[in-house]
Amino acid sequence: MRRQVPVERPKSPLHRIFYGLIVILIACLWGYAFKSYFHYYDSIHPEVTWAIPWVQVDVIFVDGILLWNEDVITSPRDGSVKYPMGAGPVRVPKGAIIARVSSGSSVSEVKAREEGYFVAGVDGSENEWRYSMLWPGAKEIPDPDPVMLLADSTVVKKGGSIGKIVPQPQELRMIGYVDLTDIMAENLASNKVMVKMDSLDTPSRANVRVYEAIGHMAKIYLDIPWFPPDVLMSRKYRLIVETGETSGVAIPETAVGVRDGRRGAYVLKGSETSFVEVKGRIIDGPKFLVTEGLKLGDAVVVDAYGAREGRVRLW
Repeated sequence: MRRQVPVERPKSPLHRIFYGLIVILIACLWGYAFKSYFHYYDSIHPEVTWAIPWVQVDVIFVDGILLWNEDVITSPRDGSVKYPMGAGPVRVPKGAIIARVSSGSSVSEVKAREEGYFVAGVDGSENEWRYSMLWPGAKEIPDPDPVMLLADSTVVKKGGSIGKIVPQPQELRMIGYVDLTDIMAENLASNKVMVKMDSLDTPSRANVRVYEAIGHMAKIYLDIPWFPPDVLMSRKYRLIVETGETSGVAIPETAVGVRDGRRGAYVLKGSETSFVEVKGRIIDGPKFLVTEGLKLGDAVVVDAYGAREGRVRLW
């Protein structure tokens, strides 16, 4: 007697689709459960940091132009010029030989008529760069050309410019425009504008010669409390101005979130966290400077949007 073997029927396309959907659903449920577990784990084991003291000094950058007194040096003859003290800028004493102009075997020495910085070149604005021409009205600050230095052995004409002396000592001055905030207006009125040469410099007081409010801007004319020789290569200048300071405590920017329209942080007391509203602003770091709501040493959850109120475990 022949034994009959059951023949497996091929699965229909609908069956395969249904089976695939079941597998995908199971995988999604497993992934969701896995993610929910770790989210719950992170929420009861949050990373915590502490509020530290912070003083934020606010600065603005002011682009402007520099003014100084200068004396253009001209060649006494036609010939080839050489600079025994270099092209500069270099400080020279009165009577120092700053250039020699030779023609054949004849040599003419050019001496400094006064002590100051010598530069072997000009920018073309030497006879026009005066306060009376640069200050009037709210016109745009001019864009001066850089100094074009003359190299040794350059051929020059009698009476032609071969450099200039910037007498020292003298005040370095600057004209520029600045945003007229309330604090800046107070600083200008009280002549207490604090300036820095760079971000690492100690602030110094700049004397305000004159200023003029023009809408939301102010045109300012300042005495700069330094005069390094390298500024003579360009009359354009960027000044760092301190506009005030704010005290408070700093926490990571991520520790501040928004809940029910309120900005705040999750503060840890004992083994429980609670949402506390804070006031302040974002500063460099990235950090958040809190001026109200937290005090020095308060423990806060680093990830505000992953935190929750209630009992937590720190270990």
